[in-house]
Amino acid sequence: MSAGTDHLGYCTTADGVRLAMRTLGQGPLIIKAANWLGNVQADSQLRSTRHWVDQITRTHALRWYDARGCGLSDREVDEITLDAWVRDLEAVADAEGPGGRPERFVLLGISQGAAIAIRYAVRHPERVRGLILYASFVRGVYHQGLSAKTQAIFTEMIRIAELGWGHDSEGFRRLFSAHLLPAAPADVLDDYDALHRTSVSGPMAARYMQAFFELDARVDAAQVRCPTLVMHVAGDSLILPREGQLVASLVPGARWVQVPGRNHLPLATDPGWPTLQREMTQFLATLDAGGQTGPAPQLTARQREVLAQVAQGLGDKEIARALGLSPRTVEMHVARAIEALKARNRSEAVSRAHHWRLLG
Repeated sequence: MSAGTDHLGYCTTADGVRLAMRTLGQGPLIIKAANWLGNVQADSQLRSTRHWVDQITRTHALRWYDARGCGLSDREVDEITLDAWVRDLEAVADAEGPGGRPERFVLLGISQGAAIAIRYAVRHPERVRGLILYASFVRGVYHQGLSAKTQAIFTEMIRIAELGWGHDSEGFRRLFSAHLLPAAPADVLDDYDALHRTSVSGPMAARYMQAFFELDARVDAAQVRCPTLVMHVAGDSLILPREGQLVASLVPGARWVQVPGRNHLPLATDPGWPTLQREMTQFLATLDAGGQTGPAPQLTARQREVLAQVAQGLGDKEIARALGLSPRTVEMHVARAIEALKARNRSEAVSRAHHWRLLG
């Protein structure tokens, strides 16, 4: 995890809902649109999510938040709809963070967070540099042409959630997590359940599910005008890959990437995670480089070696020990790499080096 900024704060939406938000790391900003069980306290610690946080905060600042009705945000709210969730994102994007109010940023949307990110990007194109969408969907199950019998099953899930989510018994939540993390070890599921059992009440869980099933952002997706990366695990049984493919087909110019695996939220040990890492890194590097063309900057072998260590989140003393150098020599190589790449700081240097594929 980045050793940079770690700030927990609050903001208020246009309709008066108080939201908890966290900013971690340093560099160009990425804002993650909330999905149901995001938790600003737990996400950087849980084995099911912390590698996402670690990956992003090596080179970027990450801001995420608990949506209305969840976590540390206001629990009792009037409206749970896609438009209400977009208002949440608008408040977070406009909030004064550690580095001031961000002018432009990348949006990360996971699961239903993708529809939130898409609608925000259409309404505020001047703010969004790019979209990273993972396990995404833009039409709920009530808009997927399912049979009346299948729709009735989903409707019954809403009723069961209201009765069972916040209960001490883990039965219903394990039914849900069996689709969320079907290939995860039992202790990972235990940690997930322990930290998220009280993140949302049963009645709120039911309201969220109802909104998920009714969601429809297909018209919005076709109006996106920023670079977009759409990724999905091939064996995802919670959000089927066909829904991610639909998103990629609707968003003009979107890049579609499907990777092996079964977990809706891939673990760091899952077969598709290295590809997801690489795709995110290259996508962000291209955005951060601002479309630079021409010959690649020239770095020495030692500068590339040191910068690769910086990209892993290591400090000068750690790099010095790993490479048998003095911290002062490491600092010199980093400074010269920053100069050669015409970067403002280490984070931007790493991004530009990835853009030029100088780090392997």
